[in-house]
Amino acid sequence: MPYRFRAARAGLTLLLVAAGGLAAAAPALPARAVLPGLHHEYQRLNNCGPVTALMTLSLFGKTVAQPAAAAALKEDARDRNVTVPEMARYLERFGLRTAWRFAGTPATLKHLIAAGVPVILHQQMKTTDDIGHYRVVYGYGADGVYVGDSYLGPKVTYPDAALEKLWRPYNGEYLVVYRPDQQAAVQRALGKNWNRRANWRSLEASARARLQRDPQDAFAWWGLGQARAALGAPRGAADAFLRAHRLGLPEKHYWYQQDALEAWNRVGRYDLTLKVATRELRGYPNSTELLRLKAEALQARKRSAQR
Repeated sequence: MPYRFRAARAGLTLLLVAAGGLAAAAPALPARAVLPGLHHEYQRLNNCGPVTALMTLSLFGKTVAQPAAAAALKEDARDRNVTVPEMARYLERFGLRTAWRFAGTPATLKHLIAAGVPVILHQQMKTTDDIGHYRVVYGYGADGVYVGDSYLGPKVTYPDAALEKLWRPYNGEYLVVYRPDQQAAVQRALGKNWNRRANWRSLEASARARLQRDPQDAFAWWGLGQARAALGAPRGAADAFLRAHRLGLPEKHYWYQQDALEAWNRVGRYDLTLKVATRELRGYPNSTELLRLKAEALQARKRSAQR
Protein backbone atom coordinates (compact mmCIF):
# COMPACT_ATOMS: atom_id res chain seq x y z
CA MET A 1 0.00 0.00 0.00
CA PRO A 2 1.08 3.72 -0.50
CA TYR A 3 1.08 7.68 0.95
CA ARG A 4 2.46 11.64 2.19
CA PHE A 5 1.39 14.81 4.50
CA ARG A 6 1.23 18.31 6.48
CA ALA A 7 -1.59 20.06 8.44
CA ALA A 8 -3.97 22.84 7.55
CA ARG A 9 -6.44 24.83 9.59
CA ALA A 10 -8.42 23.63 12.59
CA GLY A 11 -12.05 22.71 12.21
CA LEU A 12 -13.97 21.61 9.18
CA THR A 13 -15.73 24.30 7.18
CA LEU A 14 -17.82 22.86 4.42
CA LEU A 15 -17.81 24.61 1.06
CA LEU A 16 -21.07 23.96 -0.70
CA VAL A 17 -22.03 25.15 -4.14
CA ALA A 18 -25.60 24.49 -5.23
CA ALA A 19 -26.37 23.86 -8.87
CA GLY A 20 -27.96 26.75 -10.74
CA GLY A 21 -28.19 28.90 -7.61
CA LEU A 22 -31.99 28.53 -7.34
CA ALA A 23 -33.21 26.98 -4.09
CA ALA A 24 -36.40 25.70 -5.69
CA ALA A 25 -34.40 23.70 -8.23
CA ALA A 26 -31.72 22.50 -5.79
CA PRO A 27 -31.01 18.74 -5.80
CA ALA A 28 -31.22 16.59 -2.69
CA LEU A 29 -27.48 17.08 -2.35
CA PRO A 30 -25.40 20.14 -3.22
CA ALA A 31 -23.98 19.86 -6.72
CA ARG A 32 -20.52 20.25 -5.22
CA ALA A 33 -19.05 19.86 -1.74
CA VAL A 34 -15.41 20.11 -0.69
CA LEU A 35 -13.83 19.82 2.75
CA PRO A 36 -10.98 22.36 2.95
CA GLY A 37 -7.63 21.94 4.65
CA LEU A 38 -6.34 18.68 3.16
CA HIS A 39 -2.57 18.51 3.48
CA HIS A 40 -1.25 15.99 0.98
CA GLU A 41 1.94 14.02 1.44
CA TYR A 42 3.46 11.30 -0.71
CA GLN A 43 4.07 8.02 1.02
CA ARG A 44 7.30 6.28 1.69
CA LEU A 45 7.49 2.58 0.87
CA ASN A 46 4.42 0.67 2.12
CA ASN A 47 3.17 3.69 4.07
CA CYS A 48 -0.19 4.13 2.37
CA GLY A 49 -2.12 3.47 5.61
CA PRO A 50 -0.14 5.88 7.80
CA VAL A 51 -0.19 8.66 5.21
CA THR A 52 -3.92 8.29 4.60
CA ALA A 53 -4.40 8.65 8.34
CA LEU A 54 -2.24 11.79 8.30
CA MET A 55 -4.14 13.33 5.44
CA THR A 56 -7.42 12.60 7.21
CA LEU A 57 -6.14 14.18 10.43
CA SER A 58 -5.10 17.28 8.49
CA LEU A 59 -8.77 17.86 7.65
CA PHE A 60 -9.32 18.24 11.41
CA GLY A 61 -6.37 20.61 11.82
CA LYS A 62 -4.09 17.98 13.31
CA THR A 63 -0.44 17.42 12.35
CA VAL A 64 1.51 14.16 12.67
CA ALA A 65 4.81 13.20 11.02
CA GLN A 66 4.80 10.21 8.67
CA PRO A 67 7.39 8.19 10.66
CA ALA A 68 5.43 8.70 13.88
CA ALA A 69 2.18 7.55 12.28
CA ALA A 70 3.86 4.51 10.76
CA ALA A 71 5.42 3.54 14.10
CA ALA A 72 2.04 3.85 15.84
CA LEU A 73 0.07 1.96 13.20
CA LYS A 74 2.38 -0.96 12.49
CA GLU A 75 3.02 -3.69 15.06
CA ASP A 76 6.18 -4.60 13.15
CA ALA A 77 8.11 -2.07 11.07
CA ARG A 78 8.49 -4.75 8.39
CA ASP A 79 4.74 -5.32 8.19
CA ARG A 80 3.39 -3.70 5.02
CA ASN A 81 -0.28 -3.70 5.93
CA VAL A 82 -2.46 -1.57 8.20
CA THR A 83 -5.97 -2.91 8.77
CA VAL A 84 -9.07 -0.72 8.91
CA PRO A 85 -9.62 -1.44 12.64
CA GLU A 86 -6.00 -0.43 13.32
CA MET A 87 -6.61 2.79 11.40
CA ALA A 88 -9.80 3.44 13.38
CA ARG A 89 -8.12 2.92 16.76
CA TYR A 90 -5.30 5.26 15.78
CA LEU A 91 -7.60 8.07 14.64
CA GLU A 92 -9.72 7.76 17.77
CA ARG A 93 -6.62 8.56 19.85
CA PHE A 94 -6.99 12.13 18.52
CA GLY A 95 -10.44 12.59 20.00
CA LEU A 96 -12.24 11.58 16.81
CA ARG A 97 -14.85 8.90 16.25
CA THR A 98 -15.10 6.37 13.44
CA ALA A 99 -17.70 4.17 11.78
CA TRP A 100 -16.43 1.13 9.86
CA ARG A 101 -18.88 0.00 7.20
CA PHE A 102 -19.25 -2.02 3.98
CA ALA A 103 -21.40 -1.91 0.84
CA GLY A 104 -20.54 1.72 0.28
CA THR A 105 -21.60 3.56 -2.88
CA PRO A 106 -20.65 6.91 -4.45
CA ALA A 107 -24.00 8.24 -3.19
CA THR A 108 -23.05 7.22 0.36
CA LEU A 109 -19.79 9.16 0.06
CA LYS A 110 -21.51 12.26 -1.27
CA HIS A 111 -24.02 12.32 1.58
CA LEU A 112 -21.18 12.04 4.09
CA ILE A 113 -19.08 14.75 2.44
CA ALA A 114 -22.14 17.02 2.32
CA ALA A 115 -22.51 16.34 6.06
CA GLY A 116 -18.95 17.65 6.54
CA VAL A 117 -17.02 14.43 7.23
CA PRO A 118 -14.19 12.72 5.30
CA VAL A 119 -14.25 9.04 4.39
CA ILE A 120 -11.35 6.60 4.04
CA LEU A 121 -11.76 3.99 1.31
CA HIS A 122 -10.17 0.54 1.17
CA GLN A 123 -9.69 -0.26 -2.52
CA GLN A 124 -7.36 -1.60 -5.16
CA MET A 125 -4.48 0.64 -6.15
CA LYS A 126 -5.33 0.11 -9.84
CA THR A 127 -7.70 -2.17 -11.69
CA THR A 128 -4.67 -3.70 -13.40
CA ASP A 129 -2.98 -4.97 -10.21
CA ASP A 130 -3.87 -6.70 -6.94
CA ILE A 131 -2.31 -4.23 -4.52
CA GLY A 132 -4.59 -2.93 -1.78
CA HIS A 133 -4.70 0.80 -1.16
CA TYR A 134 -6.28 3.51 1.02
CA ARG A 135 -7.65 6.85 -0.21
CA VAL A 136 -9.37 9.65 1.65
CA VAL A 137 -12.46 11.24 0.07
CA TYR A 138 -12.76 14.96 0.76
CA GLY A 139 -15.10 16.23 -1.94
CA TYR A 140 -17.19 15.68 -5.03
CA GLY A 141 -18.51 17.59 -8.01
CA ALA A 142 -20.00 17.09 -11.44
CA ASP A 143 -16.78 15.45 -12.62
CA GLY A 144 -16.69 12.83 -9.86
CA VAL A 145 -15.40 12.11 -6.35
CA TYR A 146 -12.22 13.85 -5.14
CA VAL A 147 -9.67 11.83 -3.19
CA GLY A 148 -6.32 12.50 -1.60
CA ASP A 149 -4.04 9.68 -2.69
CA SER A 150 -0.63 9.15 -1.09
CA TYR A 151 0.68 7.55 -4.25
CA LEU A 152 -1.10 9.36 -7.10
CA GLY A 153 -1.47 12.91 -5.80
CA PRO A 154 -3.49 15.44 -3.78
CA LYS A 155 -6.58 15.63 -5.98
CA VAL A 156 -7.42 12.53 -7.94
CA THR A 157 -10.90 12.60 -9.45
CA TYR A 158 -12.84 9.39 -10.02
CA PRO A 159 -16.15 9.19 -11.88
CA ASP A 160 -18.63 6.99 -10.01
CA ALA A 161 -18.15 3.91 -12.22
CA ALA A 162 -14.35 4.04 -11.96
CA LEU A 163 -14.53 4.44 -8.19
CA GLU A 164 -16.86 1.45 -7.83
CA LYS A 165 -14.61 -0.73 -9.97
CA LEU A 166 -11.65 -0.07 -7.65
CA TRP A 167 -13.89 -0.68 -4.62
CA ARG A 168 -15.47 -3.96 -5.73
CA PRO A 169 -12.66 -6.29 -4.52
CA TYR A 170 -13.15 -4.88 -1.02
CA ASN A 171 -16.95 -4.95 -1.12
CA GLY A 172 -17.32 -1.20 -0.62
CA GLU A 173 -15.34 -1.07 2.64
CA TYR A 174 -15.01 2.40 4.17
CA LEU A 175 -14.24 4.25 7.39
CA VAL A 176 -16.13 7.42 8.32
CA VAL A 177 -14.11 9.80 10.51
CA TYR A 178 -15.84 12.54 12.49
CA ARG A 179 -15.83 14.74 15.57
CA PRO A 180 -18.19 13.75 18.44
CA ASP A 181 -20.40 16.78 17.71
CA GLN A 182 -20.90 15.52 14.13
CA GLN A 183 -22.42 12.18 15.11
CA ALA A 184 -26.05 13.18 14.45
CA ALA A 185 -25.08 14.37 10.96
CA VAL A 186 -23.26 11.10 10.27
CA GLN A 187 -26.29 9.11 11.43
CA ARG A 188 -28.53 11.03 9.05
CA ALA A 189 -26.08 10.58 6.17
CA LEU A 190 -25.73 6.83 6.71
CA GLY A 191 -29.42 6.20 7.31
CA LYS A 192 -30.10 2.55 8.08
CA ASN A 193 -26.41 1.76 7.63
CA TRP A 194 -25.61 3.59 10.85
CA ASN A 195 -26.77 0.37 12.53
CA ARG A 196 -24.00 -2.22 12.23
CA ARG A 197 -26.31 -5.20 11.80
CA ALA A 198 -28.32 -3.37 9.16
CA ASN A 199 -25.09 -2.59 7.34
CA TRP A 200 -24.12 -6.27 7.33
CA ARG A 201 -27.55 -6.98 5.86
CA SER A 202 -26.81 -4.38 3.19
CA LEU A 203 -23.56 -6.19 2.36
CA GLU A 204 -25.37 -9.53 2.25
CA ALA A 205 -27.99 -8.12 -0.14
CA SER A 206 -25.34 -6.48 -2.30
CA ALA A 207 -23.32 -9.71 -2.53
CA ARG A 208 -26.40 -11.76 -3.42
CA ALA A 209 -27.40 -9.29 -6.13
CA ARG A 210 -23.92 -9.48 -7.65
CA LEU A 211 -23.98 -13.28 -7.53
CA GLN A 212 -27.30 -13.34 -9.35
CA ARG A 213 -25.61 -11.43 -12.16
CA ASP A 214 -22.40 -13.48 -12.00
CA PRO A 215 -22.22 -16.65 -9.86
CA GLN A 216 -18.46 -16.79 -10.53
CA ASP A 217 -17.76 -13.44 -8.82
CA ALA A 218 -15.19 -14.45 -6.19
CA PHE A 219 -15.26 -11.03 -4.52
CA ALA A 220 -19.05 -11.23 -4.08
CA TRP A 221 -18.67 -14.66 -2.45
CA TRP A 222 -16.09 -13.12 -0.14
CA GLY A 223 -18.50 -10.30 0.77
CA LEU A 224 -21.23 -12.86 1.45
CA GLY A 225 -18.81 -14.67 3.75
CA GLN A 226 -18.08 -11.44 5.62
CA ALA A 227 -21.78 -10.73 6.07
CA ARG A 228 -22.60 -14.27 7.20
CA ALA A 229 -19.76 -14.25 9.75
CA ALA A 230 -20.94 -10.95 11.24
CA LEU A 231 -24.58 -12.08 11.27
CA GLY A 232 -23.83 -15.23 13.28
CA ALA A 233 -23.67 -17.91 10.57
CA PRO A 234 -20.06 -19.18 10.86
CA ARG A 235 -20.48 -22.34 8.77
CA GLY A 236 -22.24 -20.47 6.00
CA ALA A 237 -19.44 -17.90 6.15
CA ALA A 238 -16.75 -20.57 5.92
CA ASP A 239 -18.49 -22.13 2.92
CA ALA A 240 -18.79 -18.78 1.12
CA PHE A 241 -15.11 -18.01 1.71
CA LEU A 242 -14.16 -21.45 0.41
CA ARG A 243 -16.20 -20.81 -2.73
CA ALA A 244 -14.35 -17.50 -3.23
CA HIS A 245 -11.03 -19.26 -2.69
CA ARG A 246 -11.78 -22.00 -5.19
CA LEU A 247 -12.98 -19.52 -7.82
CA GLY A 248 -9.64 -17.77 -7.54
CA LEU A 249 -8.67 -14.55 -5.79
CA PRO A 250 -5.78 -12.24 -6.69
CA GLU A 251 -2.43 -13.42 -5.40
CA LYS A 252 -2.16 -10.73 -2.73
CA HIS A 253 -5.80 -10.65 -1.58
CA TYR A 254 -5.02 -12.47 1.67
CA TRP A 255 -2.32 -9.94 2.50
CA TYR A 256 -5.03 -7.33 3.05
CA GLN A 257 -8.02 -9.38 4.19
CA GLN A 258 -7.95 -12.47 6.38
CA ASP A 259 -11.66 -12.97 7.11
CA ALA A 260 -11.63 -16.40 5.48
CA LEU A 261 -8.90 -17.70 7.77
CA GLU A 262 -10.76 -16.35 10.81
CA ALA A 263 -13.90 -18.18 9.66
CA TRP A 264 -12.13 -21.44 8.88
CA ASN A 265 -10.44 -21.46 12.29
CA ARG A 266 -13.77 -20.80 13.95
CA VAL A 267 -15.41 -23.89 12.41
CA GLY A 268 -12.37 -26.15 12.75
CA ARG A 269 -11.11 -26.12 9.15
CA TYR A 270 -7.55 -25.62 10.32
CA ASP A 271 -5.95 -27.35 7.34
CA LEU A 272 -7.45 -24.73 5.04
CA THR A 273 -6.06 -21.90 7.15
CA LEU A 274 -2.63 -23.53 7.31
CA LYS A 275 -2.54 -24.15 3.56
CA VAL A 276 -3.43 -20.56 2.64
CA ALA A 277 -1.39 -18.90 5.39
CA THR A 278 1.73 -20.93 4.57
CA ARG A 279 1.44 -20.04 0.89
CA GLU A 280 0.85 -16.32 1.50
CA LEU A 281 3.65 -16.04 4.07
CA ARG A 282 6.15 -17.04 1.40
CA GLY A 283 5.51 -13.71 -0.28
CA TYR A 284 4.71 -11.72 2.86
CA PRO A 285 6.66 -13.31 5.75
CA ASN A 286 6.13 -10.40 8.18
CA SER A 287 2.33 -10.27 8.09
CA THR A 288 1.32 -10.15 11.75
CA GLU A 289 -2.25 -11.18 10.86
CA LEU A 290 -1.26 -14.23 8.82
CA LEU A 291 1.31 -15.31 11.41
CA ARG A 292 -1.28 -15.01 14.19
CA LEU A 293 -3.95 -16.99 12.33
CA LYS A 294 -1.48 -19.70 11.35
CA ALA A 295 -0.34 -20.04 14.97
CA GLU A 296 -3.97 -20.24 16.16
CA ALA A 297 -4.69 -23.00 13.63
CA LEU A 298 -1.61 -24.99 14.66
CA GLN A 299 -2.48 -24.71 18.35
CA ALA A 300 -6.13 -25.65 17.78
CA ARG A 301 -5.22 -28.63 15.62
CA LYS A 302 -2.77 -29.83 18.28
CA ARG A 303 -5.46 -29.55 20.98
CA SER A 304 -7.90 -31.51 18.80
CA ALA A 305 -5.36 -34.28 18.26
CA GLN A 306 -4.81 -34.61 22.03
CA ARG A 307 -8.48 -35.21 22.83
